[in-house]
Amino acid sequence: MTSIFGAIDVARKGLAVTQRGLATAGHNIANANTPGFSRQRLVQAAEFPIRISGGLLGTGVRALTIERATDPFIQSQLVRQRSTAASSEAQANVLSQIEQILNEQDTDGLTAALGDFYDAADDLATSGNPGAASERAAYVSSAQSVVDLLHTDDARLRSLMSSTNDGIAGLLPQINTTLEQIDFLNEEIARLEIGELNPANDLRDQRDLALQDLAEMIDVRTYEDQNGNLNVTLANGVALVEGDRARTLIATADPTNPFDSSFARVSVQDQSSLTDVTTQIGGGRLGGLLRARDTILPAAIRSLDTVAYNLIESVNTVHAAGMGLNGAVGNFFTALPQVEDAARDLTIGANILANPDEVAAGLTTQPGDNQNALALAALRDQKGALFLPGDPPGPATGPSRSIIEHAVAVIVDVGQQAKMMDSAALQQDRIIEGLQNRRDEISGVSIDEEVAQLVRLQAAFQANSRVISVVQDLLDDLVNIL
Repeated sequence: MTSIFGAIDVARKGLAVTQRGLATAGHNIANANTPGFSRQRLVQAAEFPIRISGGLLGTGVRALTIERATDPFIQSQLVRQRSTAASSEAQANVLSQIEQILNEQDTDGLTAALGDFYDAADDLATSGNPGAASERAAYVSSAQSVVDLLHTDDARLRSLMSSTNDGIAGLLPQINTTLEQIDFLNEEIARLEIGELNPANDLRDQRDLALQDLAEMIDVRTYEDQNGNLNVTLANGVALVEGDRARTLIATADPTNPFDSSFARVSVQDQSSLTDVTTQIGGGRLGGLLRARDTILPAAIRSLDTVAYNLIESVNTVHAAGMGLNGAVGNFFTALPQVEDAARDLTIGANILANPDEVAAGLTTQPGDNQNALALAALRDQKGALFLPGDPPGPATGPSRSIIEHAVAVIVDVGQQAKMMDSAALQQDRIIEGLQNRRDEISGVSIDEEVAQLVRLQAAFQANSRVISVVQDLLDDLVNIL
């Protein structure tokens, strides 16, 4: 190696390493616009020296590996934040639709309808007409408007719940496809990296990108094992991808669901076993849809039920104390046994609908008696503890409010939730944008930097070629001398 041929070997190694550097730079340039691609860098080191009589002599250069320019912390944060953002976006979308359903900007909103109902009671109480036939009919008609509006809002909320459930079931095949993709990439990475110094960088980029796609659909935790496999679990540790095997998420019917027994629960299928993980999914679009279906929408529906049930109780209590023109006594609305589903089941008594004279406007059958109508009108501002879901047949445990005050509170609460979730989604987008910019700074390809690297590599290649040329001239001189 100390001979003149040793110099050729050193130059040859330099040319080989330079060629790999050129290929790496070209690969970076070719993938400058490839989604998820991480800039690659050739790692090189001096060859081990040899001992000669004068000491140690260098023997050239060697390529160690080609590594990705990546920051694991930034990658993990992108995964986590994308999951949170997708969940917030899904919830914000549902809350926006609930807000539209309960829209108080229109004149036919719930509080306006309740106001018209109490106005009709006031008109009945102040009517100067004996018997007040038109006012009685108007009172029943305004009550029917409240009933129809509550029915409509309840039906639209339940329809939104059903479409949200469809979104949950429809998302599972997409998640399973991505899990299979990660599993496939695990196998390919393990196969290609066996016995190789260079990692399968491009496949690892694809796996990172697939993981981000997965995180937008469902929140996951990951760790890489000693074989290079990316293992994926839910937050509670249930495995989704483990080594070279991917599990499957399936939808199973929930017979205990109070709104629809066909609504889906989410389970992880591992061969013949099923693990229900519905309550363990908190992030990603799936987690957001689950929270919207199982928490946000039920709360909105039960809030309307609370309005409907307490309207029934308050009106019936006063109405039963009076009597109609024909001496009829009893409830105005059909009594219901519980708060749950009151908005759906609310109806006016069939006898009242058939004959408005049975509206108990007075305490007697006298046509001019308006004493009970005054009490019905006074319900507008009457406050009392509200019955909440689960209360009947026990006492009311809710806040002390009038019916209109509670209706306003329900609508305001939905609006505040929608505003907060919109703000959360916007904040998450900003966080992701910042993380993505940081990721691009570390892993993105700069064409200018790669071109500059090509110039350096070109000079190195020419220099190593020059070494070989000089050695060749020396060998020619040596041959001529001999």
